[in-house]
Amino acid sequence: MKKLLVAALAVLLAAAAGAYVIVVRPLVAPAAQTIAAEAALATPDLVLLAALNVRQMVFLERWLLGAPVIRAVDARAPRALDERSLLDHLAAARVDLRRDVEHVLYGLYPATERGARHAIVIVGRFDPGDIERYLVAELGGIARPVGGRTAYEVRRVDPDRCDHVTTWMITADAHWILIGDAAAHDLLVSRLTQIPPADEAELAWWRALAHSDLVSIGMWRPREADKSVSGPLLKMSAQAVLAQTVGVEHVYLGLGAKTVPPSGRLRLVLDAADGAGIQQKVDEWRRALQQSREAWAQTAPSLAPLLDSVSVKSSGNRETIEFTVDRTFASNLERAVSELLASIFAGLGGGREPGARPSVRAERIDTEAIAFTPAVDAAGLAAYDAAAMFAEDVDQVHGPFGVRLGAMRVPSVSDSGPELDVEAFAGAVPNLAGGGERARLFVDSVMSITAQEVLRPEPCGRQRNGLASTFTDSGGRRLRATKTVRLLAGADPRTVGTIAGHVELRLPTRVETQRAARPTPGATLAAHGATVTITKVDGGDVQYQITGARDRVLAVRALNAAGQPLASEMKMSSDFLFGDGSTARVQYAGIADTIEATFVVSEQSLRWPFRLTDLSMTGGKPGMPLRPTTPDFRPYSVQALRRDVLLPNPFELSLEKAHVFFNTRLEFKLRSPMLPNFEHAFTVGRLAVKRIELKDGTALTPPTPQQTTVRFGGSPRDGLLTTSLYVFVDSKIPPESIKAVAGVLTMQFPRSIRTLRMDELFPGQRAETAGLAVTVTARGRRALTLQTGPGGERLLYVMLTDADLQPVMSFSPSVSEEQDGTWRFQLTPQGVAAHADVLVAGDLDRKEYPFRLELK
Repeated sequence: MKKLLVAALAVLLAAAAGAYVIVVRPLVAPAAQTIAAEAALATPDLVLLAALNVRQMVFLERWLLGAPVIRAVDARAPRALDERSLLDHLAAARVDLRRDVEHVLYGLYPATERGARHAIVIVGRFDPGDIERYLVAELGGIARPVGGRTAYEVRRVDPDRCDHVTTWMITADAHWILIGDAAAHDLLVSRLTQIPPADEAELAWWRALAHSDLVSIGMWRPREADKSVSGPLLKMSAQAVLAQTVGVEHVYLGLGAKTVPPSGRLRLVLDAADGAGIQQKVDEWRRALQQSREAWAQTAPSLAPLLDSVSVKSSGNRETIEFTVDRTFASNLERAVSELLASIFAGLGGGREPGARPSVRAERIDTEAIAFTPAVDAAGLAAYDAAAMFAEDVDQVHGPFGVRLGAMRVPSVSDSGPELDVEAFAGAVPNLAGGGERARLFVDSVMSITAQEVLRPEPCGRQRNGLASTFTDSGGRRLRATKTVRLLAGADPRTVGTIAGHVELRLPTRVETQRAARPTPGATLAAHGATVTITKVDGGDVQYQITGARDRVLAVRALNAAGQPLASEMKMSSDFLFGDGSTARVQYAGIADTIEATFVVSEQSLRWPFRLTDLSMTGGKPGMPLRPTTPDFRPYSVQALRRDVLLPNPFELSLEKAHVFFNTRLEFKLRSPMLPNFEHAFTVGRLAVKRIELKDGTALTPPTPQQTTVRFGGSPRDGLLTTSLYVFVDSKIPPESIKAVAGVLTMQFPRSIRTLRMDELFPGQRAETAGLAVTVTARGRRALTLQTGPGGERLLYVMLTDADLQPVMSFSPSVSEEQDGTWRFQLTPQGVAAHADVLVAGDLDRKEYPFRLELK
């Protein structure tokens, strides 16, 4: 028996050793060409070196995430050149990222007057001919002889950043691809070709760390960080980093992972010339970490163990801060999330008792699941019905879409003109689930009343005018899209005559549904170039992958034993690392008996142009207009208050409770007698917290008083006005440790009132009275935003009227005061507001009421 046991143990050891030698070591240890590329990039002036171990990432993805079970070519049209990432370019050059690429290395060098100097080396196995043909035919590369090789100069403009124009030099070899700026490229070509001997002293520290990680970033000379970037903002950021790394010779940030047991590791390593100096800094970090853990242990006990995954280690002149993500961290995180959700629902009157186990998921049917139609005739699509329940009113109807001008705003970009929001809506469109890229809204032109184009040309920018806005689900299978465009600088919104655009729809005219009953891992549903591979079904936990022509897959859902679609409680999805598929995990409410996938068999591209000419934003469904009672405002001073109310302090302020979430929130309740103007005024005072007394005898004094404005939005009860006030304090203070809160309640009274009349109400309109300027910054169909500078508390009220000077109802406004002193008043008129009478206090009387309130 003992011999058998020894033999079995020997076999296991041999298998483990073989697995390490054959599988693990080749994945962790870089190839000879990678080591040579490191040496080539490690010039004497190297500032930063980064590495991506692609081979190891592919292996771990397959092991942990489940790499594509079936790999197929994506049938979607390739992206436009300006929208292609480096991965897209490599794929277009016929480089198989999983098979051909082993490592990606990046080097950063001191900048020159021409800008940053950097280079990328991609290590693997390549066909230089395919790459060169792509560079010339697709990217317009110009051949240049460099060091006996042919390099290609490629000039690219970043479509998302208008100021980012780069020129790259690219050279392809059978074992590497070099991409860099001209200065770095020419030197590195010769170094890659000749394979210079590595300076072991310079690379030894890097290799000892980086060769065991997936992602590695090492900085050789932190003190020279500001020399590697150009531009004042980047230099300021680099200098800020430099201030924190005084005395540090090397900085390393690495991300590693292992399969058994599954875990991840993020570590920051600092090598210092002065061990004592860096030790002092690390000791400060260690104390801060411990203090955070102790604070969380009191306020959120389940959050504190999360910090146990962070460790700080010292070894000579090396300090390592490591964050580990493993099963322990996942368990602690699950408990923390449960506690967080419990605290949220407890505040709403829900939650469950501590220690109670979650109930088994009861079956719920998805009552809003779309019923796909096998065949749809595009000519028979129903027109948009603005009279339907919950439908939005629009200016024009084109096929199943309704279009309107939604809002106008003042410029948000310094060199542009006003902004317009064009909105489009649709009801339930057959076989269209959630919109997405299948339905898109474009704005093509904006013309003035004098037939001049005023749409701002924007060849670049993340939200440039030429990009489409996609439709999203707005509930009840209704779709909505909003496209914001900017006009030319100086354009007057009152002179806009027409807005032209179009809506595009790729309508699935024929669909096919396939089902897999009680599927096992590996079962597939495939049609028309797309494949859905089921990788797990456990009760309501379903995991699957989509490969191939993913756009052909309209929906994947789980059915119960009766064939009814189950409601989903959670869904997580992500693309694979190199874009050749996606994986998803869905938790359904119930037991998944059958997995169903719906595919597009054929589709039809439809286009509906529109031309908006009525830009008044006055559309609306017929109904009884809401007419408010115009409130009475009159001057009222502190002296009049003393005459009318024979109390030294007529205001009753109480501290109701304190609550901790991300910071401490103090909740107050304020009661006031029915004083003139108070019931309707936008603001009548300010509450400031200046001191928080703790039960241990200490006190906290905020650097600046934490404050909020006071207004009464509700109707009076028993002759009193009541409002709740909330003050947020930056630090987290356990509520049970608070003894009392002290501060000042300041109430204000207008000694005089002036009326500022504003007509037309177009964005940019500005008027001034008594030294207070009021500007219309935005106007929509049910929205009007006014803005003032400092002193906005003098704006008492806004009375809106229509074209016939009849009052227009507006619900309680949203009033905000920004840090720069700007005040914004967002009104919601329930009719078409044509005029605004703004009541402004000429001057204000203020009365301060100090308070000290103990927590109940």
